Amino acid sequence: MTADSSDVGPAVLRIDAWVDVQCPWCYIGGGRLDAAIEESGHASRIRLEPRTFELDPTADPTVEPALERMTRLYGLPPERARANDAELAAVAAADGLPYTSGRPMSASRNPLRLVHLANEHGVGWRFVRAVQAEIFAGNADAFDHTTLSRLGVGLGIPAEAIGATLADDGYADRLQADREEARRLGARGVPFTVFGGEVVVQGGSSTLDYLGAIERAVHALDAGRSSTDGPETVDGIQCAVREPDAPAGGTQCGPRA
Repeated sequence: MTADSSDVGPAVLRIDAWVDVQCPWCYIGGGRLDAAIEESGHASRIRLEPRTFELDPTADPTVEPALERMTRLYGLPPERARANDAELAAVAAADGLPYTSGRPMSASRNPLRLVHLANEHGVGWRFVRAVQAEIFAGNADAFDHTTLSRLGVGLGIPAEAIGATLADDGYADRLQADREEARRLGARGVPFTVFGGEVVVQGGSSTLDYLGAIERAVHALDAGRSSTDGPETVDGIQCAVREPDAPAGGTQCGPRA
């Protein structure tokens, strides 16, 4: 028997959000994206899929204070690094998000690999937000396998699957594929968010901008059309890609100078 068309719900809008869990604008922008989805009135028909973008694939896996690492990697004077981070802390506080300059930094590879495992269990975005919360609240053990396992298990991911992923290089191919796809789409850094192929938000933006992107993408989806000129782009503030041969003093995460 053919289902009556009235029983078919509205088409699902897919939102692909490329993130690195250590990127401050991914953390701030993620909260604003969540708020926009709730305010849009379309939450029940939105599928938010986290995608991974490892900003620094060559990062040292040791854990060190964020300000020390940013000063060393980007050749910033310590006072400049502190000022940049203080501005970010003020933005986060205005959004009601915990944020500390005493947070840890390390390689993002392990938590990002687990994002792909979490996606398979339908909790990818919740896992991203949980890891970000640990990092930006200043948990010195945020990158420990024990912490990552606790967060994953709390979301329903089997401990055995988490352990197996962390024990080898599981999902490394997905990390590479996601990064390459984002670069093909024009990503200059993260966050990089694509709304149904219709709107691209380059960077962390306002809740209002995200809301507008959702509305435009939903309108195009319901009209059964796609843009012939390619997606509309909205520019925000990003954590820039760090290439292996990038010189000191290059663009860093933080408010514009």
